[in-house]
Amino acid sequence: MNRQRYRDFARSVIETLESLGFVYFIGGSFASMYYGEMRTTQDIDIAVVLPLEEANRFIQAFQAQGYYADLEAVVDALVYRQPFNIIDAESGFKADIFLVDPDEPTELERSAMARRRREMYDPDTGAATYLYAPEDVIIYKLKYYLSGRIDKHLRDIAAMLTVQGDDLDSEYIEQWAARIGATDLWHALVGEYHRRIRAQATPE
Repeated sequence: MNRQRYRDFARSVIETLESLGFVYFIGGSFASMYYGEMRTTQDIDIAVVLPLEEANRFIQAFQAQGYYADLEAVVDALVYRQPFNIIDAESGFKADIFLVDPDEPTELERSAMARRRREMYDPDTGAATYLYAPEDVIIYKLKYYLSGRIDKHLRDIAAMLTVQGDDLDSEYIEQWAARIGATDLWHALVGEYHRRIRAQATPE
């Protein structure tokens, strides 16, 4: 992956979102890298609060940037609560857009929205964006791992534990882990984190 090209794509998507004025917050690997460690990725996961009547304006804004974006996919995403893609055909990078119903957000969506953070993602320009709080990134990655058993989610959580450590609101994560059926998985990850800490502290 060309890291600079990915940064340029992410910046373009973020600037377009900022210009549109919708409530949004970024999760997935983009957020886990910010809170944890860098890794290779081709996409950026974004939750957007989008009223149906604004769908056409949303799509046109990204099409104007030269990206593939389909209005029918937006409507399906709103109806069936499934993500859709905004794609840079030249590079293959994509934004996975998860639409939040402004009238009926899920309880987890509502919580994550209230806890979103404004963070500077580009030190060179000072550009900032809205990210999921690190605890919510972890909760969603626990959820995604349980549904797909993709190991990258566990690696991302482990990296975030290493970097964030005691700064994480563990009580909040515990509550949501229990609600999504991920308590044992979360405890195993925390246990492994503490074993690594003890091993590093033990003199050879």
